[in-house]
Amino acid sequence: MAVEKFNDARAFANDLGGHAAAAAEAAATAEATTAAARAAEAATAATEATAAATITEAAAETATVAEAAAEVTAAAEIISAAETVALVAATSATMPAATSVETHNPVRFPVRPTSPSRGARRTANSNHTSSGAKPFAPHNMP
Repeated sequence: MAVEKFNDARAFANDLGGHAAAAAEAAATAEATTAAARAAEAATAATEATAAATITEAAAETATVAEAAAEVTAAAEIISAAETVALVAATSATMPAATSVETHNPVRFPVRPTSPSRGARRTANSNHTSSGAKPFAPHNMP
């Protein structure tokens, strides 16, 4: 039991020392937090200055890029015009010399389809009824 008493006595002393250490740690944390806040403010100011410089550089670079894009667009128009001329020349050289191409001339069809006229169809179907009733016939009236 004597060992347990010494063990408890040391634990009590550590608890008291722990309170002082906790207070010192809290003070150090507060100082570190204040220093971090000051560093963050300085970093924010530096970031804002860098951002302003970056915006200025970006504006200048955008103007340069716009000029380069205009040059590329002009060059692309010249190239596409040259390609168009080349394709038209190649196409006309491969086609036979014809004045016109007729695609839908009804006289050129081999044979027109023959179909019965409407009257012929009615006559052919007149004896067919769907209900099975006889066709209507007029009654002889005296």
